[in-house]
Amino acid sequence: MLPARALFDGFVSMYAVSLVLLFVDSVQPRRAVNRTALVLLFASFCLETTFFLRQLWLKGTEPLYTPFDVVLLLVWCILLVALVVNAFFRAHVLLFLANLLGFLIVAFAAFSNSASRTYTAPRGDLLALHIVLAVASYGAFSFAFLFSVMYLLQERILRSKRWGQWFFRLPALHKLDLNATRSLILGFGLLMVAMILGVVWGKLTTGWRFFTDPKVWGTGVVALMYAVLLTLRLRLGWGQSRLVWYSIVCFIGLLINFVVISNFSIYHRGL
Repeated sequence: MLPARALFDGFVSMYAVSLVLLFVDSVQPRRAVNRTALVLLFASFCLETTFFLRQLWLKGTEPLYTPFDVVLLLVWCILLVALVVNAFFRAHVLLFLANLLGFLIVAFAAFSNSASRTYTAPRGDLLALHIVLAVASYGAFSFAFLFSVMYLLQERILRSKRWGQWFFRLPALHKLDLNATRSLILGFGLLMVAMILGVVWGKLTTGWRFFTDPKVWGTGVVALMYAVLLTLRLRLGWGQSRLVWYSIVCFIGLLINFVVISNFSIYHRGL
């Protein structure tokens, strides 16, 4: 069995090369470049999956209880969704932006000391389900953020009336509106269920002390921000750019809660 370091280095290397090729393809489309990028991207996905299975086999438990594992699981979700969507809809721009975000997350995790911190709270199926659903909601919110960025790009192209290749490779505004709304609804639903499971787990294992954790309150603020966004979006529609910018602000708040506030948490150390 390959060592974990070799699997991770191979995953990051293939991921980086595929990202460069996707960028080249987005600037100057070439079928051979695109196919090579997709092959390398799929290979990196397989290596990351093997990395998770190796940890599961050796440790005998789910690879969920370090911040490093949680970050890799988030990137795995982004990779999976991006590959599946591209296979059915040929979403080249989404594929590039999604994997650019995923690679930035991997790079941050690789150069931080998150791998050395482990989860010290009591574990169990309830906690594992809470973490998986929370990570899945982060993935959905990530795609809502990407659709917002794509919306701004397409809107700028339409206003400038410069019909380049990006205009034809980006979806129409109403499709971006629909996909962003679906991603937000899915992410919000997953986050609500994850929060409920987290509250139940916290009450059963730590009592009321769990509610003094700053991450609990930070997640509540993020959920409230997305609830306001969904209310405004479903009532006013996507047409106003301020809602697009507010979606980006919500995602920045999610990142602050995930990266910064987690470091001050007792039960969510880096999660």
